Amino acid sequence: MGFQEGIPLKTTAALFALALVCAAAHHQKITVPPGSTVYVDTNNGFDIFILAAFQEKHVPLQVVPTREKAEYILDSSLFHDAGFVATTKAAGTYRISEAAFKLTAKNGDIVWAYAATKGMLSRGGGKQSVAEACAKHIKALVSK
Repeated sequence: MGFQEGIPLKTTAALFALALVCAAAHHQKITVPPGSTVYVDTNNGFDIFILAAFQEKHVPLQVVPTREKAEYILDSSLFHDAGFVATTKAAGTYRISEAAFKLTAKNGDIVWAYAATKGMLSRGGGKQSVAEACAKHIKALVSK
């Protein structure tokens, strides 16, 4: 499976860079203490999906309303690609949602990074799905 047509090179490069950071963090066995405070960057409303996913997945972090009150900052970037697919039985549009997440400690150290790609054969795309993938992995990071 190679690069998909229609996904900007910038997006691919950003996701690759985050994957490298994620691999480095994995080797360092970084953990986040349960109950730590985290600020979730708004990213044009994507934070609502992340906060809902945190609640759904029971992520043991305390979300705070400002960066100043947080021990960690969760930043995200969300990208979409849409297209049309047709089979012998049906035809429709699909939407691919890609997201990159970065968890930074108050001192500026990147402690975790993650990239997810989710495709959906629906109007809404995969915002909820990529947010839930993020929450699942952060929960594992906190629970260690």
